[in-house]
Amino acid sequence: MTGACSISRSGRVALKRILPPLVVDGIRWVAAKQRALRRPGRGNADHSTPWGPGYGARRLELVTRALADPSILETFRAGEPLPPGWGVGIDERCVELPWALSHLRPGPERLLDAGSSLNHAYVLDFPAFQGKSLHIVTLAPERNCFYDRGVSYLYCDLRDLPVRDGYYDLIMCISTLEHVGCDNSMYTRDAVHREKRLDDFRSAMAELRRVLKPGGALLLTVPFGVYRFFGWLQQFDDRLLQAAIEAFGPCTMVHTTFYRYSVAGWQLGTAQSCADVEYVEWLGQAYGRLPTPVPVEPDLAAGARAVACVRLVK
Repeated sequence: MTGACSISRSGRVALKRILPPLVVDGIRWVAAKQRALRRPGRGNADHSTPWGPGYGARRLELVTRALADPSILETFRAGEPLPPGWGVGIDERCVELPWALSHLRPGPERLLDAGSSLNHAYVLDFPAFQGKSLHIVTLAPERNCFYDRGVSYLYCDLRDLPVRDGYYDLIMCISTLEHVGCDNSMYTRDAVHREKRLDDFRSAMAELRRVLKPGGALLLTVPFGVYRFFGWLQQFDDRLLQAAIEAFGPCTMVHTTFYRYSVAGWQLGTAQSCADVEYVEWLGQAYGRLPTPVPVEPDLAAGARAVACVRLVK
């Protein structure tokens, strides 16, 4: 239990006067969640349980509010500490998406979403997408489709992109590289993608470099911590992360920001502080099929407990 959850009534009144609404809401939610967990039999009935009822809406609300708040986006862009209680019980998308989109500049650009993490209306509503030529690469068609917004879809493999050299100004690869060369049968029925080629992330990095123009940037995120292979994904450790950066090739700039999850939410970390972090075991073993009831981790983790966010400029 953190100090934020044991603040006196007078202290809470004072906090309301000085903290922005997002922080106050986060403190309220942490306190309410901890109270709910102390009640017998309330674990999976609580709509704020990770991957339980209402989870998707709560994650959507947090990410949407972050994208609408310039001060929060600047916090991510500058690599500054996050607000207290950020994303308690929410998976890594609540840091990956704001981090990536905080680096999106206004104006026309050719943008590649390598892995389809941007293929959601609430993401594409972000104003900086205006004027962008967006291509989304994924293995197979998905339920969401935004042809009416001018989005183009490429159904192909990141290791072999049907795109000419130096085409894109910016590439975003959000929690996708860890799946390359693994069993991707949950994303496509094509049996050729039921693989175990665990070094093929290197080929994907080389291919992303090929289609990026000189001076262009790759924004990459991967789950980070203790190395694990779950069949459908690898959690990267420092050795694999450095191998991926080396596979990309010479850069004019490489900058890595680490975020680590705890019961107090997501916060800045370092390679060292994240090195011993474990992915949520039951989720890694689930292959996309959630058990009933949904297990609840003691820290309310909902996936990765750390992520590495890397900006590489060619």
